[in-house]
Amino acid sequence: MNLIGEHVDYLGGVVLPAAVDRFTDTRGITSDKWSVHSDIGGGLDYVRAIGEELGAPPQIVNVASDIPPGSGLSSSAALLVSVASGIAPDIDGKEAALACQRAEQKATGVQVGVMDQFASALGRRGHVLLLDCATLEYRAVPFPDELVIAVIDSGQHRNLAHTPYNKRRREAEAGKKKRKRHVDSEIQRVHEFVRALEERRFDRLGELLKESHASLRDDFEVSTKEVDALVEQAWSIYGCLGARIMGAGFGGSIIALVRRGSERIFVAQMGRPVILCATADGAYTTSQ
Repeated sequence: MNLIGEHVDYLGGVVLPAAVDRFTDTRGITSDKWSVHSDIGGGLDYVRAIGEELGAPPQIVNVASDIPPGSGLSSSAALLVSVASGIAPDIDGKEAALACQRAEQKATGVQVGVMDQFASALGRRGHVLLLDCATLEYRAVPFPDELVIAVIDSGQHRNLAHTPYNKRRREAEAGKKKRKRHVDSEIQRVHEFVRALEERRFDRLGELLKESHASLRDDFEVSTKEVDALVEQAWSIYGCLGARIMGAGFGGSIIALVRRGSERIFVAQMGRPVILCATADGAYTTSQ
């Protein structure tokens, strides 16, 4: 998941993702053709694409995952990185992330950025990653124990290939005024968020999440009325610092930061599925 820095990764901006404690386990047996046993929609296309990208022979791949599809927790990136780490455990984590990015673009036709795959490959427990998507330089930023990451399903599930995602990307790349305003301000918010983390200014973290949502809603236009209402509901709950739409948008999930000790109140008052997350190591972290 990405704390802040939405829709800037594919433009070479800076983002602040983390791997979280939800896991995808894959096991493969060589076969005459690719096949997948999985609950993840489109799993075969993803697995075949990363297998071909890394030059692996066809396999029967069994997938076990506790990442709910459509939850906003990058189940597709987790699947790709898990398969890559089994096929090619010794390659550089950055190389693995880029291979997974190319595979997802091939499998879906959506020009996704590298952030999700990078975090799944090289996330670090107890930290978030400040990642420059232009250079792939990164550094780990400590994440405070006093805060819990909450992911809330909006109930609006979507296939990105059937949304204006690629259109928004083209408009941003072309420098359309509103899209560029979001990108420039969001990159600034990422840097401010890191400073607030390092200075332990928790209230400022919440303010930045709220500003990010307003920008994604008004300037990048990837939110929906239902998601806006859910974000405002989260903001109103005791112990919630801030919330915003997460991921590509057009439905999906929202992310919120909640003070530890307030989780039960938050979950009860949201009245819908909430996933409480902690940071975790990525698949390639221990081998780098």
